[in-house]
Amino acid sequence: MDPWETVVVRVTMLGGGIGCSRLAAPLAEALGPGELTLVLNTGDDLWRYGLRICPDLDTNLYALCGLRDRERGWGVAGDSFRAMEQLRRLGDDAWFNLGDLDLATHLLRTAMLREGASLSEVTAHLVTVLGVEVNLLPVTDDEVATRIVTSTGELSFQEYFVQHRAEPEVVEVRYDGAGAARPAPGVLASIEGADLVVLGPSNPVASLGPILATPGVTEALGARRRAGGITVTVTSVVNGIPIEAPGEAHRARCRAAMMAARGFEHRAASVGGMLEGLAEVFVLDAADCAEAAELAALGFRVVEAETVLDAPGRGEALAAVLLSTLP
Repeated sequence: MDPWETVVVRVTMLGGGIGCSRLAAPLAEALGPGELTLVLNTGDDLWRYGLRICPDLDTNLYALCGLRDRERGWGVAGDSFRAMEQLRRLGDDAWFNLGDLDLATHLLRTAMLREGASLSEVTAHLVTVLGVEVNLLPVTDDEVATRIVTSTGELSFQEYFVQHRAEPEVVEVRYDGAGAARPAPGVLASIEGADLVVLGPSNPVASLGPILATPGVTEALGARRRAGGITVTVTSVVNGIPIEAPGEAHRARCRAAMMAARGFEHRAASVGGMLEGLAEVFVLDAADCAEAAELAALGFRVVEAETVLDAPGRGEALAAVLLSTLP
């Protein structure tokens, strides 16, 4: 019998975006219903056409309920974009693509927010109606905006990443509103009470940054370390494997530019440097094994694995590696 079938293991993963969503589903499958909690970035959220859009929440929600478009990595599989086409006919620069089915999520979310529901309450409703057995938590119910100062002016994250294709040089990254934000209900408790916390394979500046900037989060991570809890970081950078897919290259370019603005090279060891002191274990891709010594010098116990989840079974294998770090 699989030992994980007889033991309740509570896992909390912090992150956002496509990298986190690729790991979330196999990790959820390795655990029992309700044993996985995702604390997700909201710094990428935006208002568009009067609608509140939460890309990281929705990407993970769609992945967990089986709706995600696997080819794009985001949005709803089989979706059409007739509303966007009509907006362009009407003269709008519809640079942020929203599928017709995806629009239903944003319409409902916005209506519930305007009626007084919090973002975490809206998210809990979507989780329930879509039959997801994972706890999805926005890191905060307050609005926080990741702002990118570039060589050509200041942009929101989505303007930089989508509209400008991550091409301008990044000078500075800010998380406006983070200092005054309050962790959403359950966020700190999910970190403190987890058997295992995972800092997911997400952009360390764009996705993990706003989460760690939310008051109380790094303190909760520190408290669990002092209490003997295990926190694992999964690398978001793999340089030993050539990037061929255009979407992956786009995300890597964005990640490299934002890390450079913080004074870090685009390397797995740099991710470790940015997250030093927050985790005990660093899961390094086997293709970058030459960086293991640098990570060990930072105080990490290094575990090598296949972290690029681009083939069947790799997500399940990586989930097993994460669970094996438990005592």
